[in-house]
Amino acid sequence: MSKKVLVLGLGQNNFLSFLYSTLKKFDSSFTISVPFFNEITSDSVHETWMYDNGKIDFKNTILSFLQSLIFCLFSKHFYETFFFILFVEKKIGKSFHFCFEHFKAKAFFIQNNNFHDYDTFHFHFMQYSYLRELFLVPKNKKIVCSFWGSDLLRTSDILNFYFVKKALSKATIITCQSEELKEIVLSKFGRNLTDKIEIVIFPVYDKVYNLIDLNYNNQEAINRFKTNFNYSINKINVLISHSGSSSNNHLKIINSLESFKNKDKIHLIINLNYAITATEKETYKKELLNTLNKLNYSYVILEKFFVDDELAISRLASDIFIHTPISDALSGTMLELLYASNIVITGSWLPYKTFRKASLDYYEINDFMELAEKLDSIVENLESEKNVASKNKFSIREHFITNNDIKKWSQILSNN
Repeated sequence: MSKKVLVLGLGQNNFLSFLYSTLKKFDSSFTISVPFFNEITSDSVHETWMYDNGKIDFKNTILSFLQSLIFCLFSKHFYETFFFILFVEKKIGKSFHFCFEHFKAKAFFIQNNNFHDYDTFHFHFMQYSYLRELFLVPKNKKIVCSFWGSDLLRTSDILNFYFVKKALSKATIITCQSEELKEIVLSKFGRNLTDKIEIVIFPVYDKVYNLIDLNYNNQEAINRFKTNFNYSINKINVLISHSGSSSNNHLKIINSLESFKNKDKIHLIINLNYAITATEKETYKKELLNTLNKLNYSYVILEKFFVDDELAISRLASDIFIHTPISDALSGTMLELLYASNIVITGSWLPYKTFRKASLDYYEINDFMELAEKLDSIVENLESEKNVASKNKFSIREHFITNNDIKKWSQILSNN
């Protein structure tokens, strides 16, 4: 059974490294090549020992460009997509940008003998710009397409629908992380895809969970972290969101706390650590500061991306996590915070059946108007709430930190 995998699509390594390092540890016979992996920030560098990129040729030659040009001139997919963008989307610049990117991608494939010696092509993040190479995969190769969450839940433009639907028709296997997301895939792209879909979650980064265990009662380290990053030593630390994307509803959350009764007991931590550009962050911070100062809350805006020990201790430094994004798949941040005995409030609209099936204890709200009352109740009964929350770690170990999911990934990515 051959196990040589080429990984394309979105190369955000904070997701990829957890999956492929776990896979390599489970079965060292896999060869994983990820030519375009990237880190979120310079602080988030993960191990890349599991990637075999040494033989990939990134320097295109004149010959490969000429061969690519000839290929594109005789490619049905090339013309179909070009004319779709030009006449249906009516975007001239975008249509020529597609031509250039497709031409460049084919040259890269030609320079590497079309990657004929790979058995499985794994594509991450089902959006137009990450799927160009899928239509260049040699015939009779296994193609695995993996939805991450926001690629399915937050995109609705006509080109993306056209391109993703076409890509999924070529896929051998499609993965998503829950029954709810499977149903969305089927309703959006067609029930003929039913037999292709496998439900499997990305492996959790067990190193963080082990470090949480190691530091669970290390109050000195936790207090030192709180001091260093402007958490409160004396108040209840309430973490808002897991990233800087405005789709996490930071402003809605803060505004909904205007009627909160125990304002003097909590310290808000607003997370803007990634998923936002520097320009967007400056504008968004001004909005957040105006709202926070108007409501007279104790707060800190957090911009550092934590890894390893700092990440584990950050989970232990907060008490309550409010997580109410527009949409989500399965939140790794939420799982880590539940493990660290945080009390979590999340949205009932999120597809968290997998968490509920694992009997995890957390609160759901149906509307932001319910948030202040729910938070008041938690703050007034904090000790008993923390005691209940502390029991989540046993269920998380049992359901999420096992070999079951990586066994399934091994079957999906093997060329059997």
